[in-house]
Amino acid sequence: MIDWSTVEQWVRDWLDVINYTFNNAIAILDVSPFNSSIRIIDTAMTAVEGVALVLVSMFFAIQLCNDAMLLKLQSYEQIFKLFFKFILAKVIVQNAKGIMGILFNGFNSIAASLGDANYGFLSRFGVDAIIQKPADAGFLNLNYLLKYLETMPTFLILLGACWVINLILIGRLFEIIVYTVISPIPLATFAAEGWHESAKAFVKSYAAVCLQGLVVIVMFYAFSQVTDLLGGSDTVGITITALALALGVAKSGQWARQAVGHSV
Repeated sequence: MIDWSTVEQWVRDWLDVINYTFNNAIAILDVSPFNSSIRIIDTAMTAVEGVALVLVSMFFAIQLCNDAMLLKLQSYEQIFKLFFKFILAKVIVQNAKGIMGILFNGFNSIAASLGDANYGFLSRFGVDAIIQKPADAGFLNLNYLLKYLETMPTFLILLGACWVINLILIGRLFEIIVYTVISPIPLATFAAEGWHESAKAFVKSYAAVCLQGLVVIVMFYAFSQVTDLLGGSDTVGITITALALALGVAKSGQWARQAVGHSV
């Protein structure tokens, strides 16, 4: 026969597994794509930076010829402005990795600090908040087992959501590496007249990828508060809130892009 203490231990084990899986995902936030061990960024950016500098020079030559033909270069100030734009674009391209690093560290430090300040988004939930002991044990204590089985969907949904966040954050790491490697090329368009929107869209997209980690972390740490606001397990149920959390994690990328004003 199964006694109630055994059921409570099963629930504790589930909570520990879910918290452990979640905190493994949080640890991914501490992995920086700018770590010296990821040598592909420096290797690839050397080649990409050369292409980007060629584009900057080409944009400068086109702009210079265009302005000269249209008689726009009628003062030293206009010539200086054109050369200054060219030099500024060159500096941006040559420091693309540092610029991307500033954006990444800005968003990532906030998300990482939330992870350091909290262990496990289910830490505040005790066994009593998840499962209540039946008034009657029933034949061979089967009511205890049935009560435990009722909680299984909640555990499976939460564990699945934790695995999804692992996949999202690992995929986000690869995405940031790719964005960083190619960043000199879109940033080179700052030197081109009428191409500024391309560079702005790239920066917004990069910021959205960085922000996605923070969006996911905030949703997970808000889970317990939202559950309490909705009446806890007695009203809406942790299971429904957990399902909403899982759906929110899947939409986190879209929400991050909307937050930075990037079209989805």
